Amino acid sequence: TLPAAFIFLGAAAQEQGTFGLGFNALPNVFAVMPGGRFFGFLWFFMLFIAAITSSLSMLQPVIAFFEEGLGLKRHASATLLGLVSALGCGFVIYFSKGMVALDTFDHWIGTMLIFVLAMIQAIIYGWFFGIEKGHEELHRGAHIRVPWFVQIMLKYVTPTYLLAIFVGFCYTDSSTYAKTLAEGGVPLMSVLFIFTILAFLLLLIHIAGKRWDKEQLGAVSQGE
Repeated sequence: TLPAAFIFLGAAAQEQGTFGLGFNALPNVFAVMPGGRFFGFLWFFMLFIAAITSSLSMLQPVIAFFEEGLGLKRHASATLLGLVSALGCGFVIYFSKGMVALDTFDHWIGTMLIFVLAMIQAIIYGWFFGIEKGHEELHRGAHIRVPWFVQIMLKYVTPTYLLAIFVGFCYTDSSTYAKTLAEGGVPLMSVLFIFTILAFLLLLIHIAGKRWDKEQLGAVSQGE
């Protein structure tokens, strides 16, 4: 995808998101190659399958959280998640002109927030959970031994590497995105929508945490 993007789009390829690369660059490739229609069909069909399977893999942990954290039944969990997903889809469809909303979602969720999440997870694992405890959990019931240097990488190299990339990105591109958001319109509304959903999920996590603490206290009381 990347070589094709630079061949057909030139320097403008760096301004394309993942959506633009897949749907703007590759159709140009299929248009000039032998059997382009057939390979184009295969490409977009596999892209569709990948999107469906990725969506299911991302949605299932949320349903499990609703069931275990909030005590909801399967149907109620799927309905609640379906409503939240429908809101997001409806927002993108309503502001579909120029694909601004979709591009904003793709950047902030598919690029920025997933990267921030990886950085936070690496820091929590290496510096709060602890690599000693992590090494022990990793080998609980395992048949393959993982070298100790992997834990050193997870504690020192991975967080430092991710943090350096994040700081570099903020230094080079933050002013551009700040200017875009300052202009208001669909990009700003998209970001506000994302953080509204994030605040809603954090509230549910807080409620689930209180519920778990209450259940643990009840279990301890019964044990006594």
